Amino acid sequence: MQTIKTATFEALIALAEEQPEGGYIFRLDGEEYRIEDVLEISRIAEKHGYIVIY
Repeated sequence: MQTIKTATFEALIALAEEQPEGGYIFRLDGEEYRIEDVLEISRIAEKHGYIVIY
C-alpha cells in the first residue's frame, strides 16, 4: 500500500529557515536543501512525493 503525503504550501514555507547571508535552508524528510526562493519548495516537495495544497 502506498502512502499519500499532502502538505499545505504555508506549512512547507514554515519549514524554511532564512539565512543571514541570503537564501534559505529547507529540510524535508531528512534531506537538507539550500534554496534562494521559497517558490522552489513546491518542486522539492513534489519530488518527495507530496501533493502540495495551495
